[in-house]
Amino acid sequence: MSYEYLAASLPLLFWGDPPPFSTADFRARCDGVLTPTDLATLDRLLAGRMDPDAPGFEGAWGARQTQLGNAVAAARAARYGADTRAVRRPHPGWDGAVEKVVVDAFAKESPLDRELELDRGRWHLLDDLARGRPFGVETVFAFALKLRIAERWAALTDAAGREKFEAALTGLRQASQA
Repeated sequence: MSYEYLAASLPLLFWGDPPPFSTADFRARCDGVLTPTDLATLDRLLAGRMDPDAPGFEGAWGARQTQLGNAVAAARAARYGADTRAVRRPHPGWDGAVEKVVVDAFAKESPLDRELELDRGRWHLLDDLARGRPFGVETVFAFALKLRIAERWAALTDAAGREKFEAALTGLRQASQA
């Protein structure tokens, strides 16, 4: 399905920029514009519950996310000499770009830099999935998922980190006193 007006009205998102609005606001903008089927797919994508065997964008993104998860598990297991073959989740297809994302991420020294690189890779994979259909539903779905990534990183502030640290520290203190 083509969504010319919606796709043309979307602001440009660049890696590292703060989100122009929330995913909840975007979801509300899509209500009544997307077909019920596309809206249900958008909801699954935003909730991270996509089916890698589904047709179209959902299946393509689900397969890449599953492959990425498998590759991350394998990279982590390799560091500890563990075997991940028994826990690998099946997915259709194979994308060399996904494997490169993981290799590049695990070349980074810190866990934060690895996570940044994984999300940067996801961002580029989304660009690839939407390429060729600038007014299609794929562009809308890719925008929503990029918005979710941008939202995640915008929420990671020093103040939020201190708050979580203090909460964890309080929990440890309470557990040790019990």
